[in-house]
Amino acid sequence: MSDLSSSLVIAGAGAAGLAGALAAAKLKTQVVLLEKSGQLGGTVTNSLIHTLGGFFDDQGDVINTGLSVELIDRLTEASPLTCKRRIGKTWVLSVDPKVYQQVIASWLNEHPSIEVCYQASISQVAVNDHRIDRLTVTGNGQARTLNTLAVIDSTGQADIVRSIDARLVTEGAALAGLIVQLRGVSQGVMQFPKGLALLRHIRKATENHDLPPECATLWLDSGVYPDEVYVKFNFLATAYDASRMTVVANQLLSFLQALPDFSKAFIGSYGQLGSRDGGRVHGAYTLTEADLKQGRQFDDAVCRACWPIEHWHLEHGVSLDYFPPGHNYDIPLSALKVSGLNNLFVAGKCFSAEPRAQASARVVGSCWAMGEGLVNATFGNLK
Repeated sequence: MSDLSSSLVIAGAGAAGLAGALAAAKLKTQVVLLEKSGQLGGTVTNSLIHTLGGFFDDQGDVINTGLSVELIDRLTEASPLTCKRRIGKTWVLSVDPKVYQQVIASWLNEHPSIEVCYQASISQVAVNDHRIDRLTVTGNGQARTLNTLAVIDSTGQADIVRSIDARLVTEGAALAGLIVQLRGVSQGVMQFPKGLALLRHIRKATENHDLPPECATLWLDSGVYPDEVYVKFNFLATAYDASRMTVVANQLLSFLQALPDFSKAFIGSYGQLGSRDGGRVHGAYTLTEADLKQGRQFDDAVCRACWPIEHWHLEHGVSLDYFPPGHNYDIPLSALKVSGLNNLFVAGKCFSAEPRAQASARVVGSCWAMGEGLVNATFGNLK
């Protein structure tokens, strides 16, 4: 089946893809949103991201207006447990990933111009004269050809870009993360100094071989529910073994259940492996670490960002490089435009950036602003 009219095609229904689709719908443009899984939400939903960074500056004020503000309002209205929270020198939005998924699904349903195609795979990309003319897609149980006005790759892995020319993508350079949700925990267990003491207890047990080595670099965080704790494991994506990590999580649970605060704890849910850097495209411009530290502004800016450089180095683990108070930087449209292709863009963590620049701009709030800003900045010229 072939669609005669041209659509804006967005691949990936994570933060950047959702924002792009909603921004286009506000411009009364037909959108086909392709999602390879069976649900919306991307990393937040699939990997249990419960603290959303990148929406606020260091004073706790929203850094980008528009859809970011509307999302925060909708999440707050949907659950009284949604709240802004300070972590170190940053502000985040604490959410229930399930509420996030429900909110965005309801939001998209308000816009009939957005067609969501689940379980979608792209079998062919037709490129003519440096432009994507058509995509052949299988999804929702049928194959179809889409005539493309423009294409936005917000897959997080640069899947469409890779299918055209893998040389346009630099492979990722960051540790992946796996989050496990615990419930049934005593209230207040993560408050200072108890939370820090618990983390030290776990790391000491790992050193003594009472816990498996995967526990050596884990992090703990509270959730929005009083009895909720999230455990984040960090390792090379290539070393991930789902069966092994199920065993590790249960060993950690058994260890914790010996503590009074965890005697009734149980595993509530397992997240999918979350990639922090699934590859970065070669764009018309590459955002650099120097750009970030200089607080550089661009004439073609699509949004602002200020999250610290949170780099999960493959060998040295996590480092946090904070910016001075009040500091922010621009993300330019040229870093979202794929080199050599006139109507192919990226939004989200696979945009064109140096590894440490990407490590700041990849967070959820920045991806929402990137997706919206990209559509608003470019679509008038493409239509």
